[in-house]
Amino acid sequence: MSLKSFYKLAGTVSCAALLAGCTGQGGMFPSFPENSTPEAALAGSSSATAGIPAPVIRQPVLPEYLVGCRGHVLVPALGMTFVAKNAPAPTSGQYLREERLTVPYRIIRPGDRLSQDRSTQRLNVELDAYGRVVGLACG
Repeated sequence: MSLKSFYKLAGTVSCAALLAGCTGQGGMFPSFPENSTPEAALAGSSSATAGIPAPVIRQPVLPEYLVGCRGHVLVPALGMTFVAKNAPAPTSGQYLREERLTVPYRIIRPGDRLSQDRSTQRLNVELDAYGRVVGLACG
């Protein structure tokens, strides 16, 4: 057997072994019961609170567009609960404290009226009705 044939056979066997691990019992991905959805499986987890819908991120947030206002470091905070200055932290779940933001920034809550002044260095943090971060933008 030539070296080229050996490597080809080894590659085929490796791919077959990898694919075999992705199916059936002990697979790579979790299996859901029949007639079930991932959302239903999450319903019992601590991240889903009864009566509160999952956060809906308002627009696609691209970190490279947030570098000018230092918002690129906050992209992982999307969906987290926002905690105002000197307010107590929630007892469970992840949160973002206002004290961690660097000025200039603006917190935008539902129904807030916004001024028309724009600053490329200012970070706008948009919250939903439940106080979760759903948008980040410079301006």
